[in-house]
Amino acid sequence: MWNRMILTICLVFVLTGPALTGDMTHIPDRDFDKLRAAGNRNPTGIWSDGTTMWVADRSAKIYAYNMRTRAHDRGRDFNTLKDARNESPAGIWSDGTTMWVVDHAGGRIYAYNMRTKARNPNKDFVLALEHDVPEGIWSDGTTMWVKESSYQFDKIYAYNMRSRSRDPNKDFNTLTDAGEQDTDGIWSDGTTMLVADGYRHKIYAYNMRSKARDKGQDFDLAAGNTSPTGIWSDGTILWVADYRGHIYAYGGLGATSDQAIQDFSMKIRGSTGSLKVCVRDHECEDGDKIRVEVDGRSIFSGEIDNDWDCYTLDVWAGESYAVELTALNGTGYKGDCSYRDENTGEIRVTGENTETQVWRHRGGAGSKARIIVETAR
Repeated sequence: MWNRMILTICLVFVLTGPALTGDMTHIPDRDFDKLRAAGNRNPTGIWSDGTTMWVADRSAKIYAYNMRTRAHDRGRDFNTLKDARNESPAGIWSDGTTMWVVDHAGGRIYAYNMRTKARNPNKDFVLALEHDVPEGIWSDGTTMWVKESSYQFDKIYAYNMRSRSRDPNKDFNTLTDAGEQDTDGIWSDGTTMLVADGYRHKIYAYNMRSKARDKGQDFDLAAGNTSPTGIWSDGTILWVADYRGHIYAYGGLGATSDQAIQDFSMKIRGSTGSLKVCVRDHECEDGDKIRVEVDGRSIFSGEIDNDWDCYTLDVWAGESYAVELTALNGTGYKGDCSYRDENTGEIRVTGENTETQVWRHRGGAGSKARIIVETAR
């Protein structure tokens, strides 16, 4: 019997890592190909929390799609942009609480509450005067980088997230020298900044620290992906939106890196409660086996199916619980996945809040972390 614990642990198998392999491959069965049927005919910016993909459209709306089924999820759409006069949305980025939406023509980044979809003008960014054709955005939580697509100022501007003021020391001034001429979406893993270019139909890569071009991590886009706009990745797959109503999926990220799980900071109501932990295999592979233990007790061991396996544990506020995740093998059937002999996935713990992490381990390897439980205020 589990005495004081109830957790529910969720694991989704995906690849992560700080680098591209240089061999990015189009994976058609991970594409979002029903956008036009939903009315999302001209997608621009994209962002996801791992469960929902939000896609901005030049019709002044943000559409929502289920990440697993890729079906339109109308209940999570943003229909509030026109009322805010955010009529030409481009890049989007969120910290999970606020969604920031660039206006292509307005010189502003509009802020919206993720739960209510209501405008929050106190969190808007007013962009620099010469920054008049903004496109893609990405943030590490400290700095917001904003792509400018005018030929005169083809660069990436940096803004401080707290003050929302310019931080020119973090600008990327190297795009024109690299030969970029029609850039749009941007995304980074914290080490490399990726920039979509419609003129040459490719993704350019830049070192986040030096801002220098990293040609070895550039890659060409699929034949149909000739009008790239927003880009986003879960660390395994890189999705590239195309203005003609399609989002293309590319595999090959991080194939040479290992990623460990980190501590979870969880909230419960009161002094005792429950948390949730679920596991599932990545859609395009089968046969991966893992073991998940909490405080030395096995809560899952064996092959994971494509559907969620969920577990519940009782917990006490003020306590921490040791979690260990081990890849028992790495040789399952990978289908179209480019994961070779690794187990790849996501671990999700849910209480009053939800924390999701990505991991990647070769067979026999693993990592440990803590679940730190506090009472919600």
